[in-house]
Amino acid sequence: MKALLTGITGNLGHELALWLNQHDVEIIPCVRSGRINEIRDRFPLVIEADLTTDDIKISEDIDCIIHCAGIVHFQRAGNQNESMMRKIVNFAKSKNIPIYHVSTAFVYRPDGSTNFNNSYESDKYNAERALLESGIPNAIFRPSVLVGSSKDGAIRNFSGYYSIVEAFLGVIMMARTNKRIIRFPRMKGESNIVPVDIAADVIGRKILEGQRGTVYVTNSNPPSSMWTLDETLDFFRVSGDIQIVDITYEEFSTLDLTPEEDRLYKFSKHFNPYWSTKFTFPETACPNLEIDHAYMVKILNYFQKTKNPHA
Repeated sequence: MKALLTGITGNLGHELALWLNQHDVEIIPCVRSGRINEIRDRFPLVIEADLTTDDIKISEDIDCIIHCAGIVHFQRAGNQNESMMRKIVNFAKSKNIPIYHVSTAFVYRPDGSTNFNNSYESDKYNAERALLESGIPNAIFRPSVLVGSSKDGAIRNFSGYYSIVEAFLGVIMMARTNKRIIRFPRMKGESNIVPVDIAADVIGRKILEGQRGTVYVTNSNPPSSMWTLDETLDFFRVSGDIQIVDITYEEFSTLDLTPEEDRLYKFSKHFNPYWSTKFTFPETACPNLEIDHAYMVKILNYFQKTKNPHA
């Protein structure tokens, strides 16, 4: 099998490319010009295209497109993901090949509504609709929150959960300088996290099987958001710097916040829907996952050593 792969410089795209290579799939990455040097030495053919503006041009015969590229934008409206999908659809039609698309589990609504939390979810949903309405054979994969490898905690980019970790550590250091404790509202949801290598394994196998339809790559037994936060703070030995208060996120925003609390609130409010909700997704294709203390230590060790090797 020969596949055109977008998003190879992202966490899942990178892990999926490694998995597929190990299973005799020839990968042709499609990347922006500024990222080519990161991967050129590992792939004999690399296609240069910015899918937000460029059409894909390739004369090679390929068997499918694996579309992992995505743009996360919680704070601004946009349709970049839908626009990219329309370019992918046009290319797939010209080659008469199927599309395997990585979306997000958070577009799911049990009631079928489109009452989304932000423009990112809406954009990803519209990208799915563009694919489904095209008539091209396809599979849509809906992962939840992807974090480090189950083997060694490794991950290519520190985004999502890791950006929250950095935000907490940053404001804690500020508060220590000012001899203040940071208040934060108790989170009543769950952290639907999945190791990135497990997600790649699930998706890779489904691609080789010629999967069609929607596949959820989620955790059927996720830890609570408070457990995840406690594990994170304990690892960095900063639990005493955070005071959890039993109020809602909305009530927290009305308090007389310190500069550190205000900074943390303004950053974290975009993630609030994801840690204040207990999501119920359709049946997942993932095996039973156990997100335990040992795993959290593994991913946080990797984060700490990579971001600050002298810590």
